[in-house]
Amino acid sequence: MDAKDYPEIIFSDHTQSVVIDGHHLDVEIYRTSIDPGWILSVENQFGTLTVSDNPPFFGDVLAWRAFEELVREEGITAFYNKKERRKLGI
Repeated sequence: MDAKDYPEIIFSDHTQSVVIDGHHLDVEIYRTSIDPGWILSVENQFGTLTVSDNPPFFGDVLAWRAFEELVREEGITAFYNKKERRKLGI
């Protein structure tokens, strides 16, 4: 399979690293060149990914708003599993 056979990954301008209450998160919002739906992926400091892609977002701004809403409603713990939360004491 040639590189030309793979779809291009298009990253949103909203893709960024953020620090919330001292916790570093890498927020990626992206889609492929063959699918118009946007995917939200958040990686915590342990490398654990939280992915929201079902259904995909209709726009990158909607994906960013979903990230903000998750932080508002569930707090930083939304991006850590139980073991990680115990390690961090949260």
